[in-house]
Amino acid sequence: MTVENRVPEKSRVAIHQAGHAVAQALVGRGRFEVAHVSLASEHGGTWRGVPAVGDASIDREMVLGLYEFGLVTLAGIAAEERYQAMSDPEEEPLVAISDLADWHQQAWQVLQSEARIQLVGLNVMQKLQQWFANKQVWQVVESLARELLEKDSVQGARLQFLLAPLQQE
Repeated sequence: MTVENRVPEKSRVAIHQAGHAVAQALVGRGRFEVAHVSLASEHGGTWRGVPAVGDASIDREMVLGLYEFGLVTLAGIAAEERYQAMSDPEEEPLVAISDLADWHQQAWQVLQSEARIQLVGLNVMQKLQQWFANKQVWQVVESLARELLEKDSVQGARLQFLLAPLQQE
């Protein structure tokens, strides 16, 4: 199986989607709530023929600024990086290329410069690394990932309960 067609291990998908949900909750701050997190893709999307794995969605349509969009979009990658830094991965890490492609497309529309995209992207990743280095934030990521591994999806009151500690951040 080629690298492009490999599906990452389920625990990595859970961490990835939990990272998206946590970033959405931190960015949302009352403007929206995280509505649903799943290990299966609700939208059935693909990128270059590879099916999307997992989904984290908010409760309403929302226009985010570029920086916030970057935080939400790249959060899964940052969460995976933190997760893999804690253990020795058995195989070469996969990158969520669809997340990177979404980020790059949106950033290009605003910045229209590869150098600027790279600079803003580095700033976004630095902020995400700061968030995920915070013990309380990372505990929420891990708790949500464990729940995803047990139930495949989390929503409603249970999801809000798991994300509640972030309101203190």
